[in-house]
Amino acid sequence: MAIVGWVVALLLGIGFALFSVGNQQAATINVFGAAYQDIPTWVVMLASATIGALIVIVISLVERVRWFMAGRFTKKVLAEHKKMIVQRDNRISELEQEVLRLRGAA
Repeated sequence: MAIVGWVVALLLGIGFALFSVGNQQAATINVFGAAYQDIPTWVVMLASATIGALIVIVISLVERVRWFMAGRFTKKVLAEHKKMIVQRDNRISELEQEVLRLRGAA
């Protein structure tokens, strides 16, 4: 699956390079009220792609941290349940011994 991601990234990179070669003219952009003039179109596209990649990375990291925390919580709950099962089994053994002792005394 990772190979598919690398191939897609390579194809997008080639496409971006071809776009950059073909679009050398200057553009004017407005960002939050600030106007920037005479910026090459390929620079605007590179900045947009970089910002998009950063957004994807941040979202991915948040999801990975959430997954990690859920895994830790699950392991903690599982360990507590195993401990409770061992305690239950020990108590059952104690009660069985008590039953055998009481039956022997009767």
